[in-house]
Amino acid sequence: MTTTQNQTQTSTQPAPATWSAVLPDALLSLSLGALELPLATVVALAGAGMHTVADVLRAPAEALVAGGPLAHGRAQDVAHALQRALAEGLAPRQLTASDWPTLRNQLLAPLGELERRWFEEIVGVVGEPPTASTLARSLGITVATLNERADRLRAAFGALAPDLVERLHHEAATDLRANDGVMQVVHAAVDSIVHRLARSAPEPGFGVRLVAFLFPQECCQARGALFAMTPRRHRRLLRLLPNLVAPRRLPKPVDELLEELRALDLPTTRGILVHVLRANLRVAIELDPEVGEVAVADPRTPTARLAELLEEARRPMSATDLACAYRERYRTGSVRLVRRLLMERGLFLRIGEDLWALRRDHEAALDAVAPLVDKIARRLCAMGGRQRVPDLLDEDDARSEPTLHYVLDELADDPRVRLLGRGDACPAGHRQSLVMTRLLESFRRAGGDVLLGRFLENQPEEHRRLTARLLRRNRLFVHVSPDRVDVLSNWPFNAERMQRLLALVEEQLQRRAGYSHTSAIKAALDLTDLGGPWLTLPLLEDVLRRNGPFDVLPGGIVGRIELDLNGFVRRSLRAALRSAGATLTAEEILLQRPELAPFAPTVEGMLRNDPMVRTDDDVRFTID
Repeated sequence: MTTTQNQTQTSTQPAPATWSAVLPDALLSLSLGALELPLATVVALAGAGMHTVADVLRAPAEALVAGGPLAHGRAQDVAHALQRALAEGLAPRQLTASDWPTLRNQLLAPLGELERRWFEEIVGVVGEPPTASTLARSLGITVATLNERADRLRAAFGALAPDLVERLHHEAATDLRANDGVMQVVHAAVDSIVHRLARSAPEPGFGVRLVAFLFPQECCQARGALFAMTPRRHRRLLRLLPNLVAPRRLPKPVDELLEELRALDLPTTRGILVHVLRANLRVAIELDPEVGEVAVADPRTPTARLAELLEEARRPMSATDLACAYRERYRTGSVRLVRRLLMERGLFLRIGEDLWALRRDHEAALDAVAPLVDKIARRLCAMGGRQRVPDLLDEDDARSEPTLHYVLDELADDPRVRLLGRGDACPAGHRQSLVMTRLLESFRRAGGDVLLGRFLENQPEEHRRLTARLLRRNRLFVHVSPDRVDVLSNWPFNAERMQRLLALVEEQLQRRAGYSHTSAIKAALDLTDLGGPWLTLPLLEDVLRRNGPFDVLPGGIVGRIELDLNGFVRRSLRAALRSAGATLTAEEILLQRPELAPFAPTVEGMLRNDPMVRTDDDVRFTID
């Protein structure tokens, strides 16, 4: 009891007059947690009742001997920390500096060396950190262990730098209220901690990530923005919102979306909703004079979206990776769509077998191969016939894969050469290939449409596969019925009429949420000079499939290709069969998947055409 009383008296008595006369009050009252001390030292001194610099200075000499709180090098730690604090201006918690090295030292002052390494790995000082699972895997620990480290770091900040944590909390709460629940770096109050870090840190989003790390029960961070909601609620919002703003359901008033989210027990502020729609789902917001803000489909073309993905990646990407990124961001799309967009000359450039980049990033390289392209074109014209372009490159020419594709890309614009695919080319001495010339001559002799199977049997064996592909995909031909094919020029579809037809179909699809039945489209065409009794549904479907940016599903449903209705219906059907674990009829699948109701006419056809689906009686289906 006497010892306790003595310790209490010692801790409450003022510092010696000599120290108070020499050292400023700011240093004497400075918390040890604010100094750049190892966490173990701070904990040991706190256990002995030493919380401020004054407490250390009034410690008796016995504290320095073995077993004392200042033994084992702790006194040297305090001396070095005080020296650094004096050099840095006695204010490590105020973050008043503007240069990054000083700010970093002030910010990490409460942490020990080990905690600093954890902080840099979890929060990401110089850039966006990886996901928790990826980081845990790289560190060789479990996600649970990583979360424990994060909790210990938050506790250390709260205990050792309460003023810093309180200031960050107050500033973030103020900024979030001012911006309706979502704050980006540009919205941070002037001279706030986040604002200072944005101007001086290696990565502007570091301050936002710091706030989200310290207060995970109140806010979260995603794509450089701070949201006034927990990470779990934010993930749930991103999971539910795409279904509410699917292209077929737009346009839709923002107030109606807020009500739907409230009905799903996910009340959200207007600011968060509008930000997520624009930044994550790429849904545009327009102002309607009657209903106010309205969510509408993104007005940008799929090509512009794809170019944005490549620009953000800052590296070449394969078509498959681009398709995955496109689907992750826009919730629609397919590899087929991405490949079609990449093949359109203009924005994109192939630099590998399946590697694509933005053309503007390779303009200098394309200019550099101009002499080589001219030499290859002259050599092709001199040799004649079908030639392999890689074989025409001399040994002294650069034969790297990018260079070869630069040459092929430039040859595509050379009027002297015709590319034949797969690295082959020939002189452009004829307007059409020999196979195509023979095909058109055969149709001229036939004088009309032909039976597809019998026509293929009469073709030379070596050309049969190419002929079948041309008849099924080339725009010069058209299926007038499922088993009969004709030349498109035999039908009233010249360039001007085809352009008008595609524009009218696009307009009809936009009015109908992006998709429609061909019978409805034909009814609209019949009101113009583009339609008539001759325009059958199979003929219209095949013309749209070959010549327009549309998906044509079995059963006569046409949709804009960026909606990827083919992929959506196929994935939904497979998911229904997998979850059932038994054979189902088309009607039973529609009962399980109400979202497929608009596509009921196409369900059976899609099931029969899916290689992963099996049926024994054409009525009940199961998945292999």
